[in-house]
Amino acid sequence: MYRVLLIDDQPIFRDVIRAMLDKAGGFEVVAEREDGAHASSTYQEILPDAVIMDVQMPEMNGFEAVGTILGIDPQAVVVLTSMKQDDEYERLAIEAGAAAFYPKRHLDVEVVRDLIEKRHQQTVAA
Repeated sequence: MYRVLLIDDQPIFRDVIRAMLDKAGGFEVVAEREDGAHASSTYQEILPDAVIMDVQMPEMNGFEAVGTILGIDPQAVVVLTSMKQDDEYERLAIEAGAAAFYPKRHLDVEVVRDLIEKRHQQTVAA
């Protein structure tokens, strides 16, 4: 069972992603937060297998929050999302160190699963 942290200021989006993860099976949402400012402390507290996080949030945006999470765990799997389909967001997400960026309407939980499994394989090989 892969443990996932959801971070988004919109409860409806968290509900949709939770439902997608439940339907896919093999995932458990272990915590939810409404802003990036709590991302690193929550990550450190629960050490999830992956984080699915919005880009645009109050207090601290997703790009900044990725850096705080990677400061705790350089191998963290963070997938950034946004309502906007924007090439600039994809570039900024990768520069920030996110594993991937997907517009919310194109988010595929199987991609999240693949990213987690790839990380586990790299950790075992190291």
